[in-house]
Amino acid sequence: MGAYCTLDSIRRHPAGLGEIMEVRRLATYSDVAMFGDRGEIACIPHKGCLLEIVAAGEAPHPEVNRLLPGQVIRYTRSFFFGDRFELPSGGRVRLPQLVGFKLQLAPPRTAPLPEENAIVQRATRGKACVVEAGLDTAAAARR
Repeated sequence: MGAYCTLDSIRRHPAGLGEIMEVRRLATYSDVAMFGDRGEIACIPHKGCLLEIVAAGEAPHPEVNRLLPGQVIRYTRSFFFGDRFELPSGGRVRLPQLVGFKLQLAPPRTAPLPEENAIVQRATRGKACVVEAGLDTAAAARR
């Protein structure tokens, strides 16, 4: 969670899946926070979270300007550098460079299911003879 989640004067809550968070400035120019659906500060649950871009804003950083809705960025936390976000291009930016963006927590990625052909090839690899469909088992055993 970012340093903005330690502010006592503003209500906060942990961000949830499907909640749209907007990055905007607080009262002062230098302070930036993520606000959730309820108008409270939304705290990112842990480092390594994936955030999907819902709406992009104007940014002075050239790599941030190339971000499109639907792309996914990774949240990282550092003691010295604070909140950082890893872009799809591999670059890293800080939260103030994402002002005007709307983000939401992306669901955890699952491994894609293997294709049926790959499973069949893996199962038949190493077997000398393969039983053809439609033959009875006694004829196949004699071969």
